[in-house]
Amino acid sequence: MNKETVEFVDREFLADGDYVSPGFEVIKPDKCFPNMVVADPSACTWPYIRSTIPHNWYADKRQPFAGFVSRDEAHILYNTALKFRGKRALEIGCWYGWSACHLALAGVELDVIDPRLAEADVYESVTDSLQSAGVLDTVNLISGYSPEKVEELAEKLQCKWSLFFIDGSHDAPCPLNDAIICEQLAETDALILFHDLNSPDVAQGLDYLRQKGWKTMIYQTMQIMGVAWRGNIEPVQHQPDPKVNWYLPEHLQNYSVSELSIDVVNEFLEILAAVRPYTLLGEIRLFSLYSLAKKICLEDIPGNFVECGSYKGGAAALLASVIKRYSLRPRRLYACDTFEGMPEPTEVDISNGISANLTGFGVGTLKAPIRENIQSICQLLKVQDIVVPVKGLFAQTLPQYKSEIGNIAFLHADGDWYESTMDIFNTLYDSIVPNGMIQVDDYGHWDGCKKALHDFERLRGEQFNLRRIDYTGVWFQKGEKQLLN
Repeated sequence: MNKETVEFVDREFLADGDYVSPGFEVIKPDKCFPNMVVADPSACTWPYIRSTIPHNWYADKRQPFAGFVSRDEAHILYNTALKFRGKRALEIGCWYGWSACHLALAGVELDVIDPRLAEADVYESVTDSLQSAGVLDTVNLISGYSPEKVEELAEKLQCKWSLFFIDGSHDAPCPLNDAIICEQLAETDALILFHDLNSPDVAQGLDYLRQKGWKTMIYQTMQIMGVAWRGNIEPVQHQPDPKVNWYLPEHLQNYSVSELSIDVVNEFLEILAAVRPYTLLGEIRLFSLYSLAKKICLEDIPGNFVECGSYKGGAAALLASVIKRYSLRPRRLYACDTFEGMPEPTEVDISNGISANLTGFGVGTLKAPIRENIQSICQLLKVQDIVVPVKGLFAQTLPQYKSEIGNIAFLHADGDWYESTMDIFNTLYDSIVPNGMIQVDDYGHWDGCKKALHDFERLRGEQFNLRRIDYTGVWFQKGEKQLLN
């Protein structure tokens, strides 16, 4: 990713007319698309354009009659693709590369098929944008028509794909044929996204997958997106813009719609605004913590909460806020950290082939004195009576506090390093009650964390049913035994 042209932004800095669902990481690669403009959807002659939806309709000013996916739709793509980092993804139909850029920025190995890539000016424009975003090396651009070119590519590469985005020809039978070939070439754990489901022809593809036994759902967006998935993977949760009077066309009336309650959204955003300066966790992982913690409280799973790796205390305060609002029994949250910086990593603690001490997050970094940080945010949210800061190395403090902590309903393991993660699980795992929740923050980022989790699995003879949150975070429930592929 080119940080000079791709920005991570807070949603309050989005332009008027843009919307992104709460619980999503927000990025803006707009600088990589110098010809992108806000166009008038009523000028589009396609009969299924939803021109009455008051969201910005982006287009390329050189051909403004066809739009890009909206800001919200682009973030469904990006946040979904975060779950598939390092895996193969296939996009059918990329136009000028706006959607491909969002997919590639999430870290997938992306193959793109579009007949317009045979046009020199289009190919140059797409490659320039992807190069500007710093993702061109991870994208394979192929000129051709689906489904023939998809089948040819699969044979050539001897591969299947885990993630698909179907946004090619919208005229029957093309969407159905695209769905059929993607279903044939999908991995066991796979997810397929559709754009422009306002068209009945496009919906034929989603209908087919549902008939084949895939789980399906609708995202209420400007042009309506759909998702089909199977295996050990889950789609992102999406909240439609509450300011819009949404409707579904008749051919989609029997589909469920991803929709969080407004109360949930407002509550999460309120807590998020308070804790944001006190945490490095992205919004999608914070929303996972919020959701899992609320589930534990409402289901009255017994036990305290433990966070190992608290830094400034934002995530701990978020969890404590959920306890305060929803717990049916007294609970405490034990926030464990050195609060004096990261301990020394080992040789297995690397990220993208770079040793931890060379990444800028090595020994001594992330120092966060208790008084100025975790105590401050806990006082702000009035949860200081729930949170117990535990200062010191996990190897020393966790055995000392294990008896006081007692049963654990929720464990947030954010130890980064191999030895820290092993200390967490070796000491606390047996205290986690059946059906207790565990969220691990650094599984996908630090090799040592991933190795520790799987080493512990082998040590205990278990297989954890890991569910991906984004590129690095995973969660599982104690008692489920299925290995993440």
